[in-house]
Amino acid sequence: MATAPATLPRRVFGVAAHIDAGKTTVSERMLFVSGVQYRPGLVDEGTTVLDFEDEERERGITIHSAAIDLPWRGSRFTLVDTPGHVDFTAEVERCMRVLDGCVLVIDASQGVEAQTETVWRQARTRSVVGIAFFNKLDKVGADWDRSLESLEKRLGVRPVSLQLPWCENERLVLVDLLHQRVHRYDDGRAASKHESVPWPDSPPEEWILARYGLVEALAEHDEELLDLFARDVDAPDELLVRVLRRVTLANTLMPVLGGAALRGVGVEPLMDAVEELLPAPEDVPLPEVVTQSGDRRMLRLDPGAPLGAQVFKVVATRHGAIAWVRVWQGSLSSGDQVRNSRTGKVERVHGISRLAGSGEEQVDAALAGDIVAVKGFKDLQTGDGLCAPKESFTLPPWIFPAPVIGMAVEAKRSDDRDRLIEALRMMSVCDPTMTWSIDEETGQLVVRGMGELHLEILAHELKRSFGLEVALGKPRVSYRESLREPLRVKEHIEKEVGTRHISVWLDFELLPDAELVEPEIEDRVPEDRLATPAGRVLREHFETSLRSELSSGIAHGYPATQLRVRLHGVARGGPAAPAGQDVPSIEDFEAALSFAMREVAKEASVCMLEPWMRLEIHVPEDCLAPVLGDVQAAGGEVHDVDVRSDGATIHAKAPLSNLLDFATRVRSLTQGRGVASMQVDGYRPTTAAP
Repeated sequence: MATAPATLPRRVFGVAAHIDAGKTTVSERMLFVSGVQYRPGLVDEGTTVLDFEDEERERGITIHSAAIDLPWRGSRFTLVDTPGHVDFTAEVERCMRVLDGCVLVIDASQGVEAQTETVWRQARTRSVVGIAFFNKLDKVGADWDRSLESLEKRLGVRPVSLQLPWCENERLVLVDLLHQRVHRYDDGRAASKHESVPWPDSPPEEWILARYGLVEALAEHDEELLDLFARDVDAPDELLVRVLRRVTLANTLMPVLGGAALRGVGVEPLMDAVEELLPAPEDVPLPEVVTQSGDRRMLRLDPGAPLGAQVFKVVATRHGAIAWVRVWQGSLSSGDQVRNSRTGKVERVHGISRLAGSGEEQVDAALAGDIVAVKGFKDLQTGDGLCAPKESFTLPPWIFPAPVIGMAVEAKRSDDRDRLIEALRMMSVCDPTMTWSIDEETGQLVVRGMGELHLEILAHELKRSFGLEVALGKPRVSYRESLREPLRVKEHIEKEVGTRHISVWLDFELLPDAELVEPEIEDRVPEDRLATPAGRVLREHFETSLRSELSSGIAHGYPATQLRVRLHGVARGGPAAPAGQDVPSIEDFEAALSFAMREVAKEASVCMLEPWMRLEIHVPEDCLAPVLGDVQAAGGEVHDVDVRSDGATIHAKAPLSNLLDFATRVRSLTQGRGVASMQVDGYRPTTAAP
């Protein structure tokens, strides 16, 4: 039975981490302590609510982001659980765009790891603030102080401890420095009992010193608190929480809590911190939109205003696409007609559901601040804006990392090829980092993604969701093209289109930033040259047309990168034609641009680029030498080796073409005890491309 939503906006927060840090276990415990689940789901037993797909439960990892609503002490939350594996970074990226705040889960025995850095970089790019949770404090090798140092060193934040882990009668307890309480737990793994009691009258000196350090750190950012601190007057909890919340929202300090989620230790204080410290919807700046008249305005958290919503995920099913939508402004009801701001089409909403892992709860409407699943749309993409039929606005486009590896994919039954093509088309809409094409020379279908695991999961998805048995070929690296030196086209490039001459002026500048994948496009055409309505329409197509040409490469057919392309002029009839009377059609411009790029290929010195990966490898110390030798044999660069009591961590970089079976090699060299993770670091020149 459908239920109406409450008027209070939900706080939307995510849980993110490096793989195996315990992120899903933390999320499942949150569901348990909030009363959503009667028992906590366990990753090892395959009973999780948020990792609900068979592939996720079999592998014990999160592949797709999942969301679920939950209550906590009178507040209403939406929890978003994100993947930890680098191959699924896009899932984290699009979730970060709709989160109000996030919880970074960190393995206390490892500190900040590679994917944690990537997640935090994504969060900061989207102005998402966070709190840290040091998990697995009961694990051998867990080190609170070392984990704090890694936060400061690797994430560039200033951490502040809200808790102190303490051993009491050989049990882990958490000392709450903010509220001066002690959190105790029993030893039950499935349902640990939580007890919170005030500090004793004579607490240990370590507790007093740790609280002193917390108050001192906060006093630097508030005059009232500084005055109390200087006079050695104990500040009230309300003042400390108010100051701590302010510095958290400003990203000045990062609050740190801890626990052992598998045993349920520390989850209740973490939920309290989410309520007290992370942003509410009204604390977060909403997206800026551009109206049809060209005006810019910010959406506002007002359920009575016209609809302003955004699709941040599309899920393909046999019964049609389901869109995950964040309602920024206004309200959305089942049966409403809404406009897709990208296509301009008006479609009817056929159903709205609250997200609940693998399940769903039908609702009549969603208000500003809510995240819901919407059915009924035929042509949606990640990042599309939704507005009222009489409204029209556009949102900034979402750009995702380009695929770095490709494989041939073929249906095992020859008569399934057409079904396979349609399935790949649907899946590429759902996953912006997966692309596919047909090789013109061999006729093979080629899929591209962020790694071998990404493409393996895709093959399983084809079987599970579409009933298609497929075979994957050998991995192929996705190369890129760039220029060895800047290129300026001094004379206009003229193309005869029918009886007309179309002229295009371009120049190319190199961008040395190794992390940049997408080329930058600059429109330098003077305003008076395209002042007519036809000219303004043509100007709107500049970037799309240029990106389309650059995606096909300059000389070898690989996408172009690390370039800034400036368009200085476009005209019909040569440079002497009067301004305003020389505007070519879009079709003529695209034909001339294609000709211009062929001319550029003749003049330019083109270099091939290949992706380099940033490696983080954990190995036993006695296996360090052979693994280091393998990295160097792969043409890699070793940047740091950190030897600890529980093993060694290698930080290195190497070309992807020599790393296609690297994880297998590491397991072989370490007798199965080593683990490696990698993520794209950038692109460098290569001679290995075919």
